[in-house]
Amino acid sequence: MAVTALIVDDSAVARRLASYHLRRAGCTVVGEAASAFEALESFHRLKPNIITLDLVMPIKDEVDSMAVVRAVKKEVPETAIIVVSVIPSEKVQQDFFTEGVFGYVVKPFNDDALETLRPKLERAFPELAAHK
Repeated sequence: MAVTALIVDDSAVARRLASYHLRRAGCTVVGEAASAFEALESFHRLKPNIITLDLVMPIKDEVDSMAVVRAVKKEVPETAIIVVSVIPSEKVQQDFFTEGVFGYVVKPFNDDALETLRPKLERAFPELAAHK
C-alpha cells in the first residue's frame, strides 16, 4: 500500500521541493495546498498518511497551521504531520509537539531534513524502509 502525502506551503517552490524529496523517499504525493484552509479541504478529501505543513502562511478564514494540526489529529490521529518552517524556535516546536505533530523540520525541506526523520517514518510506515 502506498504511503500518501499532502504538501502544504504558500510557496510553489517549497511545494515542488518537498514533493521531490518525498517522492524520492517512496511517498506518493496526492495533493498540494497553498493555505491552511486549503489544507483542511484537501485533507478531508484525500486522507493522506503524511502532511508537510508550513508554519507561516497567510491566514485565510481564520485558519492557521495550529488549527490544521488540531483538526487533523482529532479526525485521524495517526496522520503524520511534519511541520516545515523557517522558525527554529524550540518553544514553537514544543507547542506543536504537544499537539501531536510527528516531526519539525527547519527549512529547507531536503534530503538531510528527511534523513533526520527517516527512522521514525520507517517505524510508522514500514513500506518506506524498502525505498532507499
